[in-house]
Amino acid sequence: MTLQERSFSILEPRRNIDYGRDDLPSARDGQIRDLLFEVVDGKTFDQAAAFVPRAGDRVLTAFAERAASIAVRHQDARELRAGLLAVAIAQKITDDPRDSLPGLALLYRAAVMIGHDPDAEFRAANEVTDGRAGGLLAFLRWPPEDRSVEAMGFEEGNDQQGFRFLSNW
Repeated sequence: MTLQERSFSILEPRRNIDYGRDDLPSARDGQIRDLLFEVVDGKTFDQAAAFVPRAGDRVLTAFAERAASIAVRHQDARELRAGLLAVAIAQKITDDPRDSLPGLALLYRAAVMIGHDPDAEFRAANEVTDGRAGGLLAFLRWPPEDRSVEAMGFEEGNDQQGFRFLSNW
């Protein structure tokens, strides 16, 4: 499978102003999720990373945080898995992988909340990338208190439509 570079234009930051604050789910969430599900192996992972526009890692990070909330709200592991792929790609292309750490904490907690083993989900995402998402596995080795939602500046809450992880910054 070969990805289409033009598809990744949806990750341009100027096309996603205030995306992180949009209602859940949004049409953009579905577009990004569907794009990420085209990543099926290490080759497509590398292609995706190469095709993400400049500063698109910020959009992927916002998507991952949103995907965690959507996963809990809809009890949907597919959203969780898309979020993990988003973080993996963001970490590969960013200058500062720490920017995506809150997303990992939210996805970890979301996995627990929907009854999935977070360690298994993180490892499975790394396997999809043929082992190229080592940041996911490194996060699993952190002490539990350091990878908590609260340690990353979030809390569990609700918006008008239902469950949502809320930033407390």
